[in-house]
Amino acid sequence: MMRGLAVSTLLAACVVVAPDAFAQEEGGRFLGDRILRCESKDGEDNLCPADIRGGVRLLRTLSRTDCDENKTWGVSSAGVWVKDGCRGDFVLGYGGSVGGGTGSRVMRCESKGNRWTHCPSETRAGVELVRQLSKNPCMRGQNWGADARGVWVSGGCRAEFRMMVDVANEAPREIVRCDSVDKRPRHCPIDTKGGVRVFRQLSRAACVEGRSWGVDDNGIWVEDGCRAEFEIHQKPQQSGG
Repeated sequence: MMRGLAVSTLLAACVVVAPDAFAQEEGGRFLGDRILRCESKDGEDNLCPADIRGGVRLLRTLSRTDCDENKTWGVSSAGVWVKDGCRGDFVLGYGGSVGGGTGSRVMRCESKGNRWTHCPSETRAGVELVRQLSKNPCMRGQNWGADARGVWVSGGCRAEFRMMVDVANEAPREIVRCDSVDKRPRHCPIDTKGGVRVFRQLSRAACVEGRSWGVDDNGIWVEDGCRAEFEIHQKPQQSGG
């Protein structure tokens, strides 16, 4: 009992230091800034406390039991829940299920050499700056802003922006990892007809589309040490008629 109390106290202290990592002992644990591991052990129901306002998506299934959204896993106002043996890693804050409403997506836009740059994106649901990367301050309306076609930056502003999206109307997506190990080229077969974008860069080497990664009719290619997780959009099916 005392050991459990000590663990709970320690985890509570961690919440103050790192607000993102507040999965408690009865729930799950964070593997990184936004990756939550949540497990249904012995088939029991489990709730993993998490901030789900930015959206939740299944990153990988760890169990032999399938993790099916709204069947063996889902979200509530308190976090991510799993049951019936589902064990998985879930990514938070980049769009996905929020139990209805809107999710979000993060995109980097950079003004290099103080030049004006436009980054195409979906902005209808709103845009906010989430992380400044440049020494020059990024001030909305002065050196960054949004229009109907995307986000623009100027004057040396480099930052990550969160695009709010309508989750209910989004096309289905999945996350695929593709790694160039020891800078060797690699091809990862996947249907790319619906569109591909970098979801999360894992390597120190930059993943630059057209240079160190790209797509063809049969999948994604990477080289020069690019290692990343890619967001695959499924091509909308044509309705019969």
